[in-house]
Amino acid sequence: MHDGLSASQKAALTRDESKAALLPHPEPITKPTILICGHGGRDQRCGILGPILQSSFRAELARRGIEAHVAQISHIGGHKYAGNVIIYLPPSLEGNALKGSGIWYGRVGPEQVEGVVEETVVKGRVVGELLRGGVMQGGGNIGRIVEAQRRKESGEEEDTGRLRLRPRARA
Repeated sequence: MHDGLSASQKAALTRDESKAALLPHPEPITKPTILICGHGGRDQRCGILGPILQSSFRAELARRGIEAHVAQISHIGGHKYAGNVIIYLPPSLEGNALKGSGIWYGRVGPEQVEGVVEETVVKGRVVGELLRGGVMQGGGNIGRIVEAQRRKESGEEEDTGRLRLRPRARA
């Protein structure tokens, strides 16, 4: 893509690796981390719901005695799915099948916070109705894993990895 650019243009697009030395060293995440979209500039839904969800998660985690980081972050996409919540469960979280995973939920309201904490943080289960996506430790796609499990439980045939279209009933 850059072959047709001049040397100065290429240099402007190339990362200056010396700047990386100015950044603090990364630290491992050792507690569950809950990130909530609080960006109100593009769409007020996240800007209004973000602070409410942040205080709801903090209260629920404190009630259960769970140490976790809860913070609002900027735009993560999909304001129509407000409240957008990303839950990262560190690999060191013993007894949780989702340890090392990042789970992205959408349309989370304060009334669902208790259930999300119970199911995901405590029991290591995905709340399917709220799931927008996620990645397991090792790179597995949580959405695909959940879909395959649903097909198996409903008795549908095994996934062959091919795209299959289901006919829609016409009115």
